[in-house]
Amino acid sequence: MSALHAISVDLPTATSELASFKAWLATAGFVGETPIVAEIKSRPHMVCLLAGTLGFSAPNLIRFELQMKGMFRIDLVLGNDGLRQFGLIEFEDAMPDSIFRKGTKQYRYWSPRIEHGFSQIVDWAWVRSDHPNDSVLVAGFGGRIGTSTYAVICGRTMSLRDDMEEKRFAHRRASLRVEGQPAVVLTYDEMVRTMEDNLSWLKSWV
Repeated sequence: MSALHAISVDLPTATSELASFKAWLATAGFVGETPIVAEIKSRPHMVCLLAGTLGFSAPNLIRFELQMKGMFRIDLVLGNDGLRQFGLIEFEDAMPDSIFRKGTKQYRYWSPRIEHGFSQIVDWAWVRSDHPNDSVLVAGFGGRIGTSTYAVICGRTMSLRDDMEEKRFAHRRASLRVEGQPAVVLTYDEMVRTMEDNLSWLKSWV
């Protein structure tokens, strides 16, 4: 039996959920992983808007906190059952040092939080590559995994202190590849903007 749950995305609900999350984020400032993930989990139609950012539309499968092989936990899985496309998403915290921390007078070091996010998606890709026909994995996803994409959501845009940090962040995510494909790396502010763009695109087809 699939561990994923069916969902039929309702655009008015997604619109309302996104507006309320954007308002919450604007007043939350810097916030830890537990409270921000709780806010996200309470808005399942909103998070489905991430599918467009991950390269597919019309998600009809969703699952928060899916265990892979009893070793790794995926914070969020979105899928399209017909196309067998899946997006695996890791949420980290949104603190001032989520992306960069400490360092020297010239520059700050990459934070352990964002390094953890990168490591998670690499491990997820390894599980899939190492066990492509594993019966437990296939059953958990309700069938074969056709294609999969990965994302890390971490930090706030306002935590990037200067032009150099903005460019380092942009270059790192542009360079990140998992299984030969670009992996999406966004701050929570950028996540909201991409959701707004995807929502506008979906509404243009209604």
